[in-house]
Amino acid sequence: MRLLSANTIVLRPRDALLFIPSELHPVAEAKRMVRLHQRMRLSMRKISLMLALVVSVVSPAQGAVQDTLRADHVIYFSAGWRVNEPSPQNVLQLGTVFHCGAAWCMEYEEFHGKDNLPRAPLSYRHEMDAPYGTGRCTNQQVTTIHGVTHRDVPVQVIDEERGIVLRAGIYEYTWKRDTSPADGFVLANARETGSDGALEQPVGFAYESEDQGGRQIRPADLIGYFGGQIAHKDMLMGAMDDWSQKESSIDFRKFTSSPTQPLMGWDIPALPDVVKKYKKPMMWVHHSVLIPQAGSGWLNYILHEYGHDFNANGCFDEFGHNKLLLPVFRSDLISAFVYIEYNPDTRDGVPMISVGRYYRK
Repeated sequence: MRLLSANTIVLRPRDALLFIPSELHPVAEAKRMVRLHQRMRLSMRKISLMLALVVSVVSPAQGAVQDTLRADHVIYFSAGWRVNEPSPQNVLQLGTVFHCGAAWCMEYEEFHGKDNLPRAPLSYRHEMDAPYGTGRCTNQQVTTIHGVTHRDVPVQVIDEERGIVLRAGIYEYTWKRDTSPADGFVLANARETGSDGALEQPVGFAYESEDQGGRQIRPADLIGYFGGQIAHKDMLMGAMDDWSQKESSIDFRKFTSSPTQPLMGWDIPALPDVVKKYKKPMMWVHHSVLIPQAGSGWLNYILHEYGHDFNANGCFDEFGHNKLLLPVFRSDLISAFVYIEYNPDTRDGVPMISVGRYYRK
């Protein structure tokens, strides 16, 4: 292209292509479309990354819950720890995490050691059957322990590589997955959300369970042998000593059902050392298991009360040990239990306590 004068332009043949509209120029149009497509792909990729970042920032807990808990499942747990303010004491909890609307909630019952909670009698009676005694005694009523129940506490469930974290009300629980045959979770840490310090001596067990709320548990549901672990403090250990932890078990195959009450019972001779200590010719141990009625709430405990017949009269008329258990369901079968044990002591005001679990073997 040459400029001859201010008003004259002479075009050479090769310059003519510069003035052909793009829609009439196939090569130029193709190159333009390729560049436009590449810019669109980059823009969509940026938009997708930004959306993913926004979702992860706004609702991390919801994603964690979906990966951790199914909406038709619950978590049952038992836990205990020591606090030093305002005075040293042990605290026990037994509770559940469940789906409530579009979120998750917790219900738990809390038992404070400083309260030395009294036993509450129920309308059922033990049915001890010992091969001794005069038959002129009366079995006492089955008893339980009532703590303070906290209902509909909102829960944030956070999935972690080795377990889950539950933030509910004033508490945060860190549960580590148990890779042993017992399965489930063990309590690795617990703290109050308003404090930087951890609660002392945390111990606990948890299981994910099918939601069988409202189901009527029957004696046949319990039949089987269960191994387990228990963390225990008796009244002599008080609040300051460490938990005594050991293996434990229960064999429901040895229990028999009452013909008149929703009770299962088992009687067994006491260990020879105990009989010798109390200077009795014969002494047995009695166990009662009270099966709960259907539809009695999220914390539908199975009660296990047991103890020695120290006065050797053939009746269970002396207080024993009070254990509250929550059943865990898997494939419509009770596969495990979590429990706490709380036994008040009137002599020194320090209860005997335990946190434990059983699992089907």
